[in-house]
Amino acid sequence: MNITNKTLKKIFPFISKNIPSGANIIVGCSGGADSTALAILLFLYSIEKNINIKLVYVNHNLRDTDYINNEKKYVKNLAKKYKLKYNSTEITKNEFKNNHKSSVENTARILRFDKLSNEAKKFNAKNIFLGHTSTDKAETILFNIIRGTGLKGLEGITKLTTKKINTKNYFIMRPLLEIERVTTEKICKENGFVPLHDKTNDDLKYTRNKIRKTIFPLLKEINPKVIQSILNLGSAAKETNESYELLVKTWYAKLVSIDTSNSKTIFKIKDINAFNQLTTKLKTEIIKNILNHIQTNTFYKWDTLSLLDEAYLQFKLQELGFDIKCYNLNLFPFSGILLIWVFVYVTNRKKQTKNQDEDDSSS
Repeated sequence: MNITNKTLKKIFPFISKNIPSGANIIVGCSGGADSTALAILLFLYSIEKNINIKLVYVNHNLRDTDYINNEKKYVKNLAKKYKLKYNSTEITKNEFKNNHKSSVENTARILRFDKLSNEAKKFNAKNIFLGHTSTDKAETILFNIIRGTGLKGLEGITKLTTKKINTKNYFIMRPLLEIERVTTEKICKENGFVPLHDKTNDDLKYTRNKIRKTIFPLLKEINPKVIQSILNLGSAAKETNESYELLVKTWYAKLVSIDTSNSKTIFKIKDINAFNQLTTKLKTEIIKNILNHIQTNTFYKWDTLSLLDEAYLQFKLQELGFDIKCYNLNLFPFSGILLIWVFVYVTNRKKQTKNQDEDDSSS
C-alpha cells in the first residue's frame, strides 16, 4: 500500500464521522504540499463517499502579482484534474489596512477565515477543511510556550473547531493533524504534483518561521523526536483541560443559582463557605462563567481574572450597557489578591438605549 492510501485509511474515520454523505465542503488550498495533499485525499474519499468539494484559493495580496497568479493557476489546475469546483477570492489592501490590529500573520488568518466562510455560505457548506499537519501543531505549541501561555495554549491546534464567523457557526476540520509534513510531500510526489513553495515561509522576520527554520533544527540535535515529544505534551494538556472543565461545570452547577424573575438576573452563591474552600483558579473560573452568562462573547477574551473589585466589575458591565447593583458583598483574600464576590443584579440597558436612540432619530 502506498503512502497516499495509508494516509487516507488513517484519516478516513475522522472524516466519515463528521461529514455526512452528500455534504458540500470547502477546502482552503494555497498550492503548498499540505493543502495539495489534502485535496488529493479528499478527492479519493469522495469516490467512496459522496461529498461535493470546492477548492478555494485566498489571495492575501502580500506577495508579487506573478507569484499570486502562479498559485491561482496551480490550484485551478488541481481542481480541474479531479473535476472539483474552484474559486479564488482576495483580501484587498484596504481590508487588510482596516483590520490590521495585531501581527500580519494573525490579521491574515482572521481575514482568511472570513473569506473562506463567505465561500462556504455561497456553496451551502458548513465545513471548511484546512491542511494543517502535526508539524504545524508542534510549531504552534512551541510558539505559545515562547509567547507565554496556560494549559489551554499547550493544546495547540485541534482537529475540529467550531468557529463563529459573521454570526454563523462553521466547522473547521483539520484531518491531517496526525500526519507529518514530510508525508504530505510524499503524497504530492506519488500523485504527480510538484507543490509550490511559499517564499514568505523563509522570511525569518516572522516568529513562526524562526521556530521552523532555526529553533526546531537545534532542538532536534538534542532530541531527534522533539516534535513527537511536544505533541505528547499537547495531548496531556488537552486531557488535563477537559478534566478541569468538567470540574468547573460540576462546582458551578453545585454552587451557583440563577434567578431571572422580574426581568432581572440574579446570580447567587448558594454556599459561600464551600466557595471559599475552592482553589483560586476554581473561584476565578466560576466568576468568569457567570460573566459569560451575563454577556456571551464579551468576556471570552479574558485569559485571566485575577483581580475583580466592585468598582471594576461595575465599570466593565456599564461599559457594555448594563446597569448593575451589588448586594451582600463578601471579601475573601487569597494568594495576596483580594477578590470581591458580589451577588450581581443585572438589567440589560441596551434595548432601552436602542429604543431611545430610535425615538431620538425619528424626532
